[in-house]
Amino acid sequence: MLRANKTPFLLVFAVVYGLVFINYIDVVTPGGNIGGYHLWLVLMYFLPFAVLSVVDIKNWKLTLGLGLVASVMNDVFYGLIRNLMGQPYDLTRYYSLWLIPQSTKLFSLNLGFITIPVLSWMMAASIYIRFGAVFMLLDGHKYLLAKWNLSAYLSLRGQKVKVGGLKPIRQYEPEFLVATPETLEIEESA
Repeated sequence: MLRANKTPFLLVFAVVYGLVFINYIDVVTPGGNIGGYHLWLVLMYFLPFAVLSVVDIKNWKLTLGLGLVASVMNDVFYGLIRNLMGQPYDLTRYYSLWLIPQSTKLFSLNLGFITIPVLSWMMAASIYIRFGAVFMLLDGHKYLLAKWNLSAYLSLRGQKVKVGGLKPIRQYEPEFLVATPETLEIEESA
């Protein structure tokens, strides 16, 4: 498995790769006119990270998460990059259609063997679902737990927990009970 200290570097690489390289290709290529363009684009999202899973299959979540980061960078920042490359684009309209679900047709997803009309609500849903998937695949919850110092309460997987007693959170409301580190006995599982 890849060491955790490499993940931030790979995450930055995925952001830059999606933001610069993928968006550049998407802006200069008239993708809707090329058969299978969007299927090729999806493969390009994941290609640089596939080697992580080839080296060690346990890295599949990292490969999938980083590819999704590149795809989100493409979909969220395409309009901005297009403007920066000198092709005027109404960013207000772009972001309202891409991020706020509506029934407007955005483009046709050309997979080569089928063409699917992509509506605004489909794009918005896919962006928000990908954010959630990236958060879970790249273990974002672990970073939040460490930051919020909740790991002592929630990282008991694989351990037997005996609750010795519960202490009330509030003095006069005993129905709100919580297990604290002082009330838990933790036995390491074999």
